[in-house]
Formats: sequence, structure tokens, C-alpha cells
Amino acid sequence: MKRENGFSLLELMVSMAVTIVVLGAATTALLQAQHATQAIAMQANTQENLRAGMHFMVRDIAQAGEGIPQGGITIPYNATSLVNRPGLAGTFPTSYTAIPAITPGSRLGQVATSMDPATNLPLASGTGTDIVNVLYNDDTLVDALGNHLYSFPVVQAAPAVPVCAGVISPTGAFVTLTPACFTMPGVVQPIAAGNLIMFHNQNGTALEYVTSVAGSTINFAAGDPAGLNQTGKANGTVANLGPGGVFPPTTITRVWMVTYYVDFTNPAAPQLIRQVNYPNYPAAAPANPPQDIADMTEDLSLSYDLTGSTAPAGTYPLGSGNAPTPQAPDTAAQIRAVNIFLAGRSEAPYTALSNPQFIRNNLSTQVCVRSLAFTNQFQTAAGNTAP
Repeated sequence: MKRENGFSLLELMVSMAVTIVVLGAATTALLQAQHATQAIAMQANTQENLRAGMHFMVRDIAQAGEGIPQGGITIPYNATSLVNRPGLAGTFPTSYTAIPAITPGSRLGQVATSMDPATNLPLASGTGTDIVNVLYNDDTLVDALGNHLYSFPVVQAAPAVPVCAGVISPTGAFVTLTPACFTMPGVVQPIAAGNLIMFHNQNGTALEYVTSVAGSTINFAAGDPAGLNQTGKANGTVANLGPGGVFPPTTITRVWMVTYYVDFTNPAAPQLIRQVNYPNYPAAAPANPPQDIADMTEDLSLSYDLTGSTAPAGTYPLGSGNAPTPQAPDTAAQIRAVNIFLAGRSEAPYTALSNPQFIRNNLSTQVCVRSLAFTNQFQTAAGNTAP
């Protein structure tokens, strides 16, 4: 009897077992590749967020101090000062008589808060994050004729050309500009409520907050959110620049105060914030809203390179090149470089592990402050205030 061709049951079972093993291995490899791709994508997204934040911080810190006196811009004070500080940190130190180019804020920010990937509940570290305030002048503001705001004094009599018949209020309540010298409000980011204006002449400097603009007049009403438009202070006001209401040649310059801090209002989505000047004034048309420049940022830590430190040995355990904040007798005016550390996490947990975890990353760099890298030891009064 002729045997029929085919597979025996045993052969079929063996082939099925081999196929299952091969398919299982292929599926496992596919899942592993998928998980690896997911992890790489999450890592890349975290890195991109941190790079975006670092880009803005490096750009602003590199410009710190440009166009302002080396010691900073004087603020209103008697024995002490009381000027509000943007960025959730209350006021500038009451010992400040001037706002420097860089104001450190070691651990003055919100407490670093993460999330438990298993329970989705906040996990506070108990450690405050850092904030920093950066101050520099705006040299982009021009009018239709190409004149900068600081090109000419507010008042400039003949035979000087052009003749500037502007007016500075003896109390600092307003300044009126002449169209021949600067046509308000300018054509590049025109002057508006919320701007900061520095007055400077041979008697020093003063800083005021723009509350409104009317034609060629810039107003500085009391009650501004910064607390800069104060009167009756013995020092640091516009009135101090013109004793008896008589002002020597006085120039005005718009300056930017840029603040960086981490906002944990929503712990599930912490944000690195860039705040220009002061937010939410006036109430009817709030200016300068906080800008989210990097999502899922968990930490901002800063340290500073101080030149010429005279603090006692041991004041800075890591040395004066890695100081979290200047300690007396050192001051913020000695800052020459800033060390930035940013840490962030993925938007969602990585679930391929038996215990889901967030993907984390960090970036660090040092920024040499261009205008503070070298010190002119032979400055004059004019050199101290020229933009």
C-alpha cells in the first residue's frame, strides 16, 4: 500500500511550537524597540524644553548691565529702600540703594515640586528654587527719523542742534519730549504703560515706571506696581537729579528688567517663566504677561562668579567662582559670570518599566556677562551714565 504524503501530528506540533517561539521573540523585540523609541522621544522632548529655556536665559544674562552704570540704577530710599521685585520674591533687599545689573535670588522661588508617577500626587522637595533679575538698556527704540530715546537730552538749548524744548517735572511726575529730538511713542516697541525709564545726568540716575502715555508726555503716577514712582524720599528720585527743579542736561533711556523663575502653580506641568518688567498693570489692559518659555522644568539653580571677593575664608564652600549669592562685604556688582543649571522631566511617566518613572534630563552652562567682564578703572561721571 502506497504511503500518502503529509505531516504527522508530532511534526505539526513541533512546527507550531517553533513558530510560537519565533513570533514571541519577534514581538518582544518589537515591543522593546517601541519602548526604546518612546524613551528616546521623551528624552529628546525634555532636552528640547531645556534648550529653549537656556537659550533665553543665556541671551538675557549676556546683555546684563549694558547701558546702565556699573553700580546699578539708583532707587528711592531714605535709610532703607522698599521696591517690589517681580518674580514671586517680595521686595529687593532693603539694603539696596540701586538695582544692579544682576540680582541673585538664591532659594527665593517656589519650592521644587515633582509628581509621583504611581499616584499622580505632588511630591514637594522642601527646597526653594532660584530666581534672578537682569537689567539692561533698550537700544532698539527709535522714532521715524532714527533718533534713539537717549540721542539727545530732554532739554537742549540753542546753539545746540537740534533744540530740545522738553520738560522734566520737578517731582518726577512726568517728562515731555520735543518731536524734533524724539517723536513719541517711537516705532520699535513704542513706549507704553509698564515700561521702565532711567533718568541720568551728572548728578546720578533714577528709575521710574511708566503708568500712561499721552502724546509727547510720559507719565509716572504714584502707586505703580514696582514702587518706583515714590516722592518724598531723600535719595534716588528724579527730584534728586534736579535740585530746586533745575536739571543739568538729562537723558532718558528705556531699560528692561527680565526675571526668571519656575512656576509650580500646577505641579503636574511646572513652567520656566520669563517675566519682562512687572506684570498685570494697569488692570484695564494689563501689560507684560508672564511668558512660559520651557515646560516641565523642575529646577532652576544659579551660582555666580565674583571678582575681587574679600569675604572671609570659608564664606563660599565651593569658592567665589561658584557662589549661590554674594555675601557681605561682597555685592552683586562683583558678578562677572553666571552658572545656570536647569532640570526637567517628561510630560508623562515612562510606563515600560515595572515601576513607571519620569524621564529626566538637565542642562548646565556658564554665561560670561559681556558688559561686566572687564572693569573700566578710569570712569567719569559721563561714562557712568552713557547708554
